[in-house]
Amino acid sequence: MDIQNRVFIVTGASSGIGLSTAEAITRKGGKVALLARSYDLLTELSARLPDSLPLAVDMTNFEAVRTAVEQVHRHYGRIDGLINNAGRSYTATIEEIAPELFDEIFHLNVLGPIVAMQSVIPIMRSQGGSIVNINSGTAFMTIPSYGVYSSSKRALLGFTQTARLELEGDGIAVGEVYPYITATNFGKNRMGSSPTAPASDYSAGDTPEFVANLIVQAVEEGGAQYFANDHIRTLAGVK
Repeated sequence: MDIQNRVFIVTGASSGIGLSTAEAITRKGGKVALLARSYDLLTELSARLPDSLPLAVDMTNFEAVRTAVEQVHRHYGRIDGLINNAGRSYTATIEEIAPELFDEIFHLNVLGPIVAMQSVIPIMRSQGGSIVNINSGTAFMTIPSYGVYSSSKRALLGFTQTARLELEGDGIAVGEVYPYITATNFGKNRMGSSPTAPASDYSAGDTPEFVANLIVQAVEEGGAQYFANDHIRTLAGVK
């Protein structure tokens, strides 16, 4: 897909990978609707991105997600791309898992992206489009204390691959990007406090800009999976 003059929704756009992706799309000549809970941060970002639209949305509030997509469509008259980036980690051993937090993680990491996809598919079906879900290398790993997070990402993987097959005849390309450890606030913002959770040096990870470039590549090429490094590619069983 040529990004020039196309309209994209980016969720989790207030910081990190989402912010860098919105900037990258804008540099390519696209227009971005910025979705996140932090409206103040979104308005600051929107002031720097021409033709952008900031919308405060909690991705676990499904009716709010549907309303936001409707607002974007009314504002621009079209929606060409959806970048499902919003997500959160959670660390707890199986013994420690809090059911209410388990539920919140699955609403944010799995059901939120599905509802967003459901909302844009009828719009894209008449014009074509691109959906890119931001996954995680943990989808291919078994890590103590990360069972909830990694299983949510495995679920997202399954739904993404299924949607790709279901929508390929409609001219809608569905793909995934698999970042590695990225230098964002992701680790600081994780839920749970399991003392056995492996420590990760997020400051030494890939830059958000590096991942944003992968996302742009996924939009432009329309492939199924894009990996931050060969280690994740090997874990995924992709040659």
